[in-house]
Order: sequence, then C-alpha cells, then structure tokens
Amino acid sequence: MASVDRTPPATPHVMLSGCPDELPYAAPQLVTAAAHANDVAWYEIQRQNPATGAWTTVHSGPRSSACDTGQPADGGKVTYRGRARDAAGNWSAYAPATTLTTWDLTPPPPVTGLRVVHRAGIPHLTWSPVAGAASYRVLQYDPATGAHVNALRTGDTTTATDVLPLQAAAVADSYRYAVRSVDAQGNAAAPVETTLSMADRAEAVPPYRTTASRFDEGVVIEWSGVDPWTFDEDLLPTYRIVRTDTATGETGTVDGCKPLTSNDQPLTGPDMRLTWADSTVPSYAGRKMIDGRCWDVRGKSKTTYEYRVVTVDRYGHASRPGPAATATTPDTERPAPVPDLAAERIPLGVRLTWNPPADDDVQGYLVWQGVVDPATGETSWERNCWTTDWTKTEILCPTVPDGREHVYRVAAADRYDTDYRIEEHHPAEIAVTLPDTRPPGWTGTEVRDAHYPSLYVGCPGASSVPCSATRYRVERWDADAGAYTTLTTGDVGSGPTSYVDAEVHEDLLSLQYYRVVFTDASGAERSVRSTAYGIWASWLF
Repeated sequence: MASVDRTPPATPHVMLSGCPDELPYAAPQLVTAAAHANDVAWYEIQRQNPATGAWTTVHSGPRSSACDTGQPADGGKVTYRGRARDAAGNWSAYAPATTLTTWDLTPPPPVTGLRVVHRAGIPHLTWSPVAGAASYRVLQYDPATGAHVNALRTGDTTTATDVLPLQAAAVADSYRYAVRSVDAQGNAAAPVETTLSMADRAEAVPPYRTTASRFDEGVVIEWSGVDPWTFDEDLLPTYRIVRTDTATGETGTVDGCKPLTSNDQPLTGPDMRLTWADSTVPSYAGRKMIDGRCWDVRGKSKTTYEYRVVTVDRYGHASRPGPAATATTPDTERPAPVPDLAAERIPLGVRLTWNPPADDDVQGYLVWQGVVDPATGETSWERNCWTTDWTKTEILCPTVPDGREHVYRVAAADRYDTDYRIEEHHPAEIAVTLPDTRPPGWTGTEVRDAHYPSLYVGCPGASSVPCSATRYRVERWDADAGAYTTLTTGDVGSGPTSYVDAEVHEDLLSLQYYRVVFTDASGAERSVRSTAYGIWASWLF
C-alpha cells in the first residue's frame, strides 16, 4: 500500500515583481527554491491591513506572482505574506511577513481649472497647482498631423502653472492645447484640454518696437510686431498710427502714408512685409514678424510728435498702443510771399525785382508768367523767364509787347525741386500792360534768347516752307522806319542754311523781329518764317 504524502513544500519568501504592461499596482511574488519548485502546485498571497493587522488574500492560483489591483504602486509601503501548496494538498508555513516599498507608477491627479487668459492680447494657459505634481507638460494639437507637439518654449516640462504657449500649428480661428501633470518619477496624468479661440480675446497684440525719424518732407515711422496666432503670409493685421503733438497734447490719426518712391503717388496705407524673426523679438513670437512703415507728410510744420502704433487684427480687435517714438517734422511751410515785387518795362518784356521775405530758409525764387491760350482764354503758368542764378532777386521775363496786360508771379522757395508746383507756394503777383511794338500782322508769342540771332534759311524745314521755293530773303523789323529791312538774300539749297545777324549784339535786352521770306522762280512769295529774339545770353551776366 502506497504511503500518503504529508510533507508540505518548503516555505517561500516574498519579493516585489512587476505588473503586466506597467500597470500602476503593487506586484508581490512568492519565490521558492529551485530544488522545491516542482513540488509546488498552488500559491496564496495575502496583504496586511496596516490599520487593523488583518490579512486579506489577494491572490490564489498556480502562478507565483500577482498584480495586486487593490494596492497602487505609488511608492508607499505594503506588507505581504504567502504560502505554497503541493499537489497532495499540503500547505507550507506562511512566509515571514515582508514589508515592501512599491515602485511609483501612479500618476498625479489631472490638472483642474485649466483656462485661457489673454494679457495685452497674448494668450496664456493657467491652471491650479496639483498635489503630487513635480512639473507639467503643455501640448498643442496639430490638425495637419494629428499629433500633440510640445508647446513649451524651453524644455519638455515646466513647474509653472501660468505659461505662454508656443503656436506650432497653422494659423486658424482656434487652437487646442492640453496640459498633463507629471510627478517626480515621470508619471503623467491624463491630459486636460482647452480651446483657444482668437475671436474671444478682447484686444490684439501691439507692436513691440517703434522708431520715427525725419525724412525729406515728413517723418518715417517704422514698427515691428508679432502675433503668431492671427497672422501669416495670407492674413496680415492692419495698423492705426496715433500722432500726438507733444506741446499741446492734441492727438489724431495719420490718415495716409506717402509711398517711398521718386514718383508722386496718392497717399495709401502703411507698407507691410513679413520677415523672419530676429533676435530682438519678444518671447511670444513665432518664426515670422511683421515690419511696418509709413511716411507721414501730413503733420504740422516744425512740430514734435509722439507716434504710437495700434494693431487691429482680422477680428476687429484693436491693441493697446505700442511703444512711443518721437520725431520733429521738417519745415514744410513755404516761405511768405516776396515783398516789394516790381516790374520794369524793357524792350524784350519786363524785368522783375523784389526783396527777400523774412523767412530764414529761403534758397531761391520761382517765377511764373501767365500765358493765355487764345483758343480758350485760359491762363497757364509757365516758368519761361531768364536768369543765370535762381537765388537772385531779379529776373528777365521775355514777353512780346502786344498792348495787353500780362501777369507774373514770384515765390520764394525753401529747397530745390525739379517739379515745382505753383499751388504749393505763396507767390506774389503783379500785372503789367505792355505797349504794342509788334510789326503789322505779327501773331507769334515766343521770344528766343540769343546774343547773335540765327535764322534758318534751308529747305526742307518747317512744314510751312515748301521745297519748291528757290530764293529766300532775311528781313529785320525797323521800328523807326515802320518797315522790314532786308539783311540778306540767297538761293535756297545752294549756300548756307542759316544766317546770323551780327549787327544787334550790342543792343542788349532789345527785342528784334525777323522774318524769312521764301519765293519761287517767278518771284511769287511762297511762305514766311517769323521769329522774335531777345538780345541776351546767360554768359554775359
């Protein structure tokens, strides 16, 4: 008869193992010597209640280890004991009670109170501190990839509970951010998410840099701004430039910017361009920034202004004014009208004289002569007077004395400009009635200047001179005789093509009327060229 097995297995001892898939629970294990392992068919593990000392079975089965889901692996202490049973039903003695320190695999609680707070238009994420959290992860959801990316500006975690998040996704109306609390062992809680809606903020982000400097006729204001949540290459904000007179406190808005070109163009909005962010950008910047520029030419003359720039985003939110920049406008007031304007009749027209105005910035003088269009009767103002030095206070204005009133305007100028406009100045005006000294039938209004008048006698020439002419005759009007005097004659095309009158050069400032009469072989007059010369040359004065 076979004997009955009444020998229990050897007493195992308690160790700490690991739960599957790193579940955050304690994992006790009973260890049996290798020599006795084959004799064990069943294990029982018990956990002691630290308050009452009572034991509770947490595992009973053929495996020697268990995942104690009733005991979190939170780095705390827990006491276990256990025993083994063989196939004959013999139980070993309980292993000595063993106190183990669990691994900390338990995340801290999730954050609470997560919300978006805008400060000066800049979004911040804030939440309540979490007990047991050593740091926090801040993430942004990127719809383009479906991934959550780190939204912290430095490092992967932060100890702060108020952060300025990065903007790593494409510009949109709203963004999703999440925060996870993390304990000292790196256990992260479930993420808590919030939505950042740009339409909900009360104000835009102001520029962070402003400069102003006088340039030519105005002040150039330049600024830089960043707001990665609301602008990109296709979506740019607008700007309002606030201008304040530092002496009076009067404040207004720059209502237009002059284009920085050599061409005169209408005022427009500020010039803006998107550029890569430089080292001066503030912490909330993304990779791009906006540089803006406006040439203000509407400020008062010689006035010190403080300029501040306001951002207006695409939702209509205006920012607080950006930093101030100060500049003084140039002297944009044209000099006062010249005093003592007088006109002296001379044979070739008039000589104008005047005195300088009291302004201390006069650089020269501009003179216009009113020219009446005989067809419309309208007056146009032409700068056709003669001078050798535009800074002098006298000038000759060639005018055919025709018995009518002629009007002249003189203005002091404070700078040289190739495109003078009479309406931009303060001209003094004078009218003079000239006697009619024209030869009978004279209709020309142009006076040419020359020391030695030259008459063209060639053919072909002007359309009024047919090449069928065979002879020419050069004549000069003799006012005393009341008739033309012949100076020379000749065959057309067989000799010189011009004739120079060398007899009148000493009669300075006189007005000489010439005509060239062309005749055909029969002696019949074919056409006439008429030219008036004022005897004057710039190199003589």
